[in-house]
Amino acid sequence: MNQFKIRRNLLKKIALPCAATLGGLIIISLAVIVFFSIAPSKFPSDKIVSIPKDMYMSQAADALYASGVIKSPFLYKIFVVLMSGHRQVQAGEYLFDRPESVVRVAYRTLYGLEGIAKIKVTLFEGMTAAEMGTTLKAALPALDAKKFVALAKPLEGSLFPDTYYFHANAKPQEIVDLLHGTFEAKIKTVQGRMSRFGKSATDVIAMASLVEKEATKTADRRIIAGILWRRLAKKMPLQVDATFYYLLGKESAKLTVTDLAMDSPYNLYKHTGLPPGPINNPGLDAIVDTISPTATDYLYFLSGKDGVTHYAATFEGHIANKDKFLE
Repeated sequence: MNQFKIRRNLLKKIALPCAATLGGLIIISLAVIVFFSIAPSKFPSDKIVSIPKDMYMSQAADALYASGVIKSPFLYKIFVVLMSGHRQVQAGEYLFDRPESVVRVAYRTLYGLEGIAKIKVTLFEGMTAAEMGTTLKAALPALDAKKFVALAKPLEGSLFPDTYYFHANAKPQEIVDLLHGTFEAKIKTVQGRMSRFGKSATDVIAMASLVEKEATKTADRRIIAGILWRRLAKKMPLQVDATFYYLLGKESAKLTVTDLAMDSPYNLYKHTGLPPGPINNPGLDAIVDTISPTATDYLYFLSGKDGVTHYAATFEGHIANKDKFLE
């Protein structure tokens, strides 16, 4: 018994200091975690931290630390993994306008809670890159519209018209990338139909830009597409006025004899074939209608003052329609 008591007392003497030491370490560790978890004392005011697409978690942690938003990149990474089970954060422009804990920062970047109100902008079917630039500038005053148009112009026809939500400080390149990326995603949904139609994507989009400008109703767009494809096959000039709006900003009623005689590959009265490129950015409906033409005997069409599209199989019939519906 005496030996048992001696051993027990000895264990107590050893255990108590160890427990005290362990407890102290736990308290210190918790204090360190709490200290590094709370927002830095010099938390930036209205700071925007950019996390680009495909940025690694460790890079995001470094960017947040360098911006003064978090005290510990290590703790940030720990909380990201604990909350998600993975190492990927959401790309975006994150506004930090008041102090936040590292836990909150990790949560926001995990779920894309940027904190910046986005501005709704609708880009309509048939808009040119220049018209898109004007619309975007009106909604986003800080945008460099000239740079946007310079970047967008080479992609005319493949900037998808839709309703978008942008940050007030959105950059021209990211807007162009979004519009073009959306176009590529949308066009994939009709890629099979385009292939079966037997025309190149380049020709389809150029034709769709004409069809988009000439009619708003599906039935008319499909008839007009049929007429234009038929004229193309017969090597007839397409004789579409819409290209003059692209060149000169003039509607059909304002075109002069001089305009119609101008030597330009966009003058589809003088030059056969499609224009050198799309004259606007058509919507998906116009693209689908272009590859779903209605077969008719018509070779001519015009939009009358009555707001109706009128068709004719012969030139004589077309002249009669002009006299009746345009005069």
